[in-house]
Amino acid sequence: MPSVPPQDVANVWSALGQMLARSRKAAGYTQETFAPLVRYGRSTIANVETGRQRVGRDFWTRSDELLGTDGRLSREYDRIRLAGTQRVRNGVAAIQEFQAAGAPSYSSKAGEMLARTSGTDYLMGEWNSFSTLTSMLAQQRQAVSPDALLGLIEAHRDCLSTLYRKAGRAPIRTDIGAMLAEASIVASRLWSAQGNRTVALAHCAYARQLGDRLGNHRVSATARIFESNLHSEAATLIEADGDIMIGLRLLDEAARASTDLSSAARARLAAEQAQAFAALRLPREATAALKRAEEAVNDLSPVDCVGLYSDDWSGARLLVYAGTCHLLLGQPCQAVTVLESAVQMLEHDHANVNVALAAAVDLASAYAEAGELEQSCTLLGRTYDRLKAGGNHRGIARAQRARQRLARWLDEPVVLELEEQMAA
Repeated sequence: MPSVPPQDVANVWSALGQMLARSRKAAGYTQETFAPLVRYGRSTIANVETGRQRVGRDFWTRSDELLGTDGRLSREYDRIRLAGTQRVRNGVAAIQEFQAAGAPSYSSKAGEMLARTSGTDYLMGEWNSFSTLTSMLAQQRQAVSPDALLGLIEAHRDCLSTLYRKAGRAPIRTDIGAMLAEASIVASRLWSAQGNRTVALAHCAYARQLGDRLGNHRVSATARIFESNLHSEAATLIEADGDIMIGLRLLDEAARASTDLSSAARARLAAEQAQAFAALRLPREATAALKRAEEAVNDLSPVDCVGLYSDDWSGARLLVYAGTCHLLLGQPCQAVTVLESAVQMLEHDHANVNVALAAAVDLASAYAEAGELEQSCTLLGRTYDRLKAGGNHRGIARAQRARQRLARWLDEPVVLELEEQMAA
């Protein structure tokens, strides 16, 4: 089966979405009537049909059944995913080739590559496998255990680091440096998921400094966005001693490069600002930041949703941030309403498993603050088990932080039972 060129990825997902839209209309469904039948929200259907959001295979098989499309939708989904898998294999093969060339013959091989590609865009030609692999690894960080990806992304990063050093003053050095910084940010996210904050911070700081040296505002701003989350510990949702002010300062520095950022990056930046403002009990500032995030989400196009920002920026993701802001601002009832909607929308979104689990943890906290203690403990216990099974250490820390918020109800049987479950 022929693979899909990376530059056409957005187009094929958009084409699949258009196929769904045509089939839905032919079957007499509106987005509103079709959404509950496939267990998604209407906004998700709208995003899928325009190629802005990707959903798992169960969505497409269910759609085939409902729309009578004889498996056409799921077959096309399988074709696209198979092509994506082939791109990853090609990228891994490229890494293995260059690592093998790390022997004495490496310098001549690297020199030949640099001479052939000097002055070209690193997303084109022979460097395509490197940029594609970085993007593909970043896209999988939500759906695949960090243990399974960390070794590969570190090998990829080491290979790029070697190429960067050997590039000398070649014009391509800037492009290799940008790829190295991006790979470092991906590695940072995986180290963070494993609970190693120190190494995660080091990777982000390296990417930030490299982006600054290269004069690449997009890369340095992206590094600051993710570094801010580590410093503020997601605005104290993970660790009580997170430094929110360092996080806000980094976000402010990133905002200065907003014209160089994609809509997805601007959405993430504004949402992180909103969360930090909410933790500081600054409702006006938090609301204004959420509005900026919403405007950025409305500007999203399929080409924005790649790499570090793949699949995780949509109306559902923004709802998670909005609900969490309500929780931090001491508005539990509003938090429950918003987070329940987010959890429902993300329930079958296999590309955003970790986001859905984080939303469930915060919803459990909101339930407790709203007086629904039994519902809170049940949800938190169930989510904690899933986080442990998936090896998401940062998610586990978030759940443990949520458990600490239940301390004032420690004499309640349901809380004592939860304590025993999470201590086991």
